[in-house]
Amino acid sequence: MSLRKLFVKTLALFTVIRGYNIALLILAQYMASLFIFNEGKSHLQILLDPNLSFIILASTLSAAAGYIINNFYDLEKDAIHRPLQNYIERFISQNFKLNTYLALNIFALGIALMVSWRVAIFFAIYQFLAWFYSHKINKIVWLNNLYAVTLKIFPFFALFLYYGNLSHIIFFHAGFLLLLLLITDIIKDLTSTTADTIYNYSTLPVMYGDKKTKQILSVLMISCGIWSIFMWTDSHTGYMKYYFLLSAILNFLLIFPLWNSHSKTTYKIIHLIFKLLIAFGIFNMVFIDINPLDLQKII
Repeated sequence: MSLRKLFVKTLALFTVIRGYNIALLILAQYMASLFIFNEGKSHLQILLDPNLSFIILASTLSAAAGYIINNFYDLEKDAIHRPLQNYIERFISQNFKLNTYLALNIFALGIALMVSWRVAIFFAIYQFLAWFYSHKINKIVWLNNLYAVTLKIFPFFALFLYYGNLSHIIFFHAGFLLLLLLITDIIKDLTSTTADTIYNYSTLPVMYGDKKTKQILSVLMISCGIWSIFMWTDSHTGYMKYYFLLSAILNFLLIFPLWNSHSKTTYKIIHLIFKLLIAFGIFNMVFIDINPLDLQKII
């Protein structure tokens, strides 16, 4: 195989597994372990913990496999909704995708088994749920959004079980992330109504129309804004509180362009802003360890 073909196939596979999302998942799990789930251990102890590395690697491989099987089922829809990415993805065959999907899942279970059989069962359930989403749930209105968001935060349950940390701040972060991901997922549906209609995907815009979908989004964005303000006032978030203030402002302000435009381009811009907000939140976890109240005490 020539270097050019190898590069094209690697790029195609990177696109299929949503390499950007996978990279964010790895970073988010390490950041959450360091700054949210951690209770008393040094950062070096956490980073050198082999079991944590195995759990994150199993999560990564399982999530990548989930994106592959979803791409396998959504190939025709993506030809309309994501033409450039779909063109790149066609450089690898459907048979190659299936083989890679199976290999990643088996490899993930083998790595999880190195931690414990319970962890292996956890990831086997995760892998089944990811397949079931693509096979059945993806076209069911409401359930598709809620199920997809649950799948995205599912790997963090592995960290929750591993650390056994029941701190209230973890549940607050989880609730905030759940709202943010749900908003992002529904906005994505607004950008793909043409393809969803053609291939019978029962999304909120297809079933209820743009107006009703925007009403639902407005409620969710106001709820997320209020939740962000609550997180902003919580001293346990350290200097990350300013990220939550930004989140509150964006959630309230973006309601206006959402209602004032019927352009797919506007929806895509809003969707991108929310994706960047999620990514920015991951990097801002580092500021949880810096508490302004503690700094005042030192001064």
